[in-house]
Amino acid sequence: MLRWGNDSGKSMSKNTLLALGTLATMLSFTSIAAAQTSAPSSPSITVNGAKPDLSQYEPAPDNPNPPVSDKDIYCPTALEPILPGDYYACEARAAYGNDNYRKMIEMLRESAYWANKDAQYTLGLAYFNGDMPDVPEDRPLGLAWLALAAERKNQQYQLAYASARAKVTTQEYQQALKLWRQMRLKYADNVAAKRAIRRFNHAIEPIDDSARENGTVYLRGYAPYSQSAFSVANKLHDQATTDFENTEGTVVVGKPEWLHGQQPASASSTSTTQ
Repeated sequence: MLRWGNDSGKSMSKNTLLALGTLATMLSFTSIAAAQTSAPSSPSITVNGAKPDLSQYEPAPDNPNPPVSDKDIYCPTALEPILPGDYYACEARAAYGNDNYRKMIEMLRESAYWANKDAQYTLGLAYFNGDMPDVPEDRPLGLAWLALAAERKNQQYQLAYASARAKVTTQEYQQALKLWRQMRLKYADNVAAKRAIRRFNHAIEPIDDSARENGTVYLRGYAPYSQSAFSVANKLHDQATTDFENTEGTVVVGKPEWLHGQQPASASSTSTTQ
């Protein structure tokens, strides 16, 4: 449960850092690639028949098992055209790990644009608390971000908004209300989630097609080899369901019924590159 301390630089700061720590932690496509440090230059998504570059996965000879920290996080660019909200949330966490707080805020805004409520919630805490370097306290702006996060029926978001709402002055609340009315035109679920779902449905189509034919998919930055398109499609659809559940005013197509069954037995040699 989120706690807001009355005396509290330390407790508020802890809450913002905790929110940052949750960004991208449940996304398997990001966490598996956490030790990567440089962006790839070749196509990031290849469906069927790709020959991946294994050199990026070779450990340093003097340290075969380096520890992974926020500073070392690599966010696979293959994820950006599929689930950009998760990709930019990962980039925000990586920027935080490198003490680049301005980039962190920029990436959180990008993630928020794609309906990531964790990003909106984190922006709310960062501005309301004013406890991050290069992020000045702006309680009305923080409250507006928390209000946007709270539209998703999540107890943590709603408690955070209620707690912040109880602390602001009447003038701050009126300022926040004005900001919220402007920001919801870009960041509210009935706009942002629809945008993100359209993006996902378009990007997942060739992977679903390959999965039907028992093909393979190579997501650069996720694994050093091509993988079963059926398995990758399942993971991506599951992540999309997690990302967009309980959205207001949106239509989620959801995982195709055939993906719930067994992997097709037929093989395909068709090759498609994105």
